[in-house]
Amino acid sequence: MSSNWQALATTEARSQGADIRIAMATIDAETSGRNILGDNGNAMGYGQVWPRWHADAFAYAAQKFRVDVPATLEGKQQLVLGNDGFSMAVAVFVIKKVWRSANQDFRQFSLQYVGPAIPDSDYQRRYNIWLKYAGKSVEATSLPPTVTTPGLDTTTAAWNAQYANVNIPTTNYGVVEGSQQRGDVLYGRRYRIIVSRPDGVALDVSQLRCTFQIQKTILQQPNFSEIVLYNLAPDTENSIIQEGNRIVVEAGYEGDQYGLIFDGDVVLAVRDKEDGVTYRLTLFSMDGDRFLNQGFVGFSVLKGQSARQIVDNVVNQAKIPAQLGSISEGFTSQELSRGKVIFGLAKDYLRQLAQSQEASFYVEDGKVNIVRMTDLPEGEITELSPESGLIGNPAQNDQGLTFKCLINPRIKINTLVRIDNSLIRAQAVQTGQPFRALDESGIYRVIKVTYSGDTRGDNWYCECEAVTQAGIIPSMMTSAGQNPY
Repeated sequence: MSSNWQALATTEARSQGADIRIAMATIDAETSGRNILGDNGNAMGYGQVWPRWHADAFAYAAQKFRVDVPATLEGKQQLVLGNDGFSMAVAVFVIKKVWRSANQDFRQFSLQYVGPAIPDSDYQRRYNIWLKYAGKSVEATSLPPTVTTPGLDTTTAAWNAQYANVNIPTTNYGVVEGSQQRGDVLYGRRYRIIVSRPDGVALDVSQLRCTFQIQKTILQQPNFSEIVLYNLAPDTENSIIQEGNRIVVEAGYEGDQYGLIFDGDVVLAVRDKEDGVTYRLTLFSMDGDRFLNQGFVGFSVLKGQSARQIVDNVVNQAKIPAQLGSISEGFTSQELSRGKVIFGLAKDYLRQLAQSQEASFYVEDGKVNIVRMTDLPEGEITELSPESGLIGNPAQNDQGLTFKCLINPRIKINTLVRIDNSLIRAQAVQTGQPFRALDESGIYRVIKVTYSGDTRGDNWYCECEAVTQAGIIPSMMTSAGQNPY
């Protein structure tokens, strides 16, 4: 091994060791190594992580332990407290990410992880714990100097004075940390494609060449995909044609920008030849096809039940049940004035319930979602720029705008993205056409996503359509609560 390779290996080993030490020190400082709740149940687990700010950490741990992340705060609390491994994975994920974004500087790490108003006494306590895990003497090491910038006082006292009386409005989203930076989000493609049988036995075909075209929309039409597998073994190909009933596609890049982009039911398999020597199997799939087209329900409900209770019963009691995804917080006000019999396809009743309250119903990755256009979506805002994967210039249209970027599984239906309006090509205004301005904050809601990729080619993009952050087209709507979809 050359000296250069030895130096690189040593540096990497030290970096990983520092990650482990800072994780142990932070968990000790936060909870003394206990899996508990804090901050009125909002901070969870060993690292006291807030799920509203770190949805990516929960998604990572869920993938690692093969569990689903509940939509409600109470469900997340039960998952964290009941699974120590899951709780530890979430804590280490967040601590490692913040530690590296702070360039392994403990002062900057503390300001980011705890907050800029961290008291000196708490900082000194944490610093002493860190010294213990770092193998240094507490007595022999003085408090590290505060990093200052000319014209900006960043001492703790200044932070306290500056932010003590600031009223920060509560929201359910935040900017994905590092999404506007190069980091590790643009390099090293990563993917996994799995086809499973009804008995749950799955086949991983990721080693073969695969191409996919996946379209998701908040409109009433179902999401679908066209996935092509090349040069399968004859026995494997026949098995998929006869028994393959579900396909899962994960894609993205090494690091945080990786996750599920499609989970659906195989409805048709077509075998053909691309050329004289290349065989291919095309799988046409629909998201939630069996629930949508075979999910019959038959039960009665009593007077006084809310719309949310009816939705729960329809989804859970269908012949082929589904899971609940995002349900609007305001979707509970209307109650039945008398009893009712529910009989028919679950999708018909869900669509009627959604339309009765000016909401949209759609199925994504097998989960039922009912959202209003005026609701703030759950999760985080992903900031897009040329440095974080934005391709070309977004274009304004009658609905809002369209844009193209590298595959990012964080961008789903009904999520928010932020794009600098200076990067958007404005729409040409014609005579008699109303003028529609761009969103002042540059925040847009995604209503349609098309993922396209080739595991052995250049294609690795997602194209999106988005509207303003309120989810409406102001110049065309008569009221803010009106549902344009």
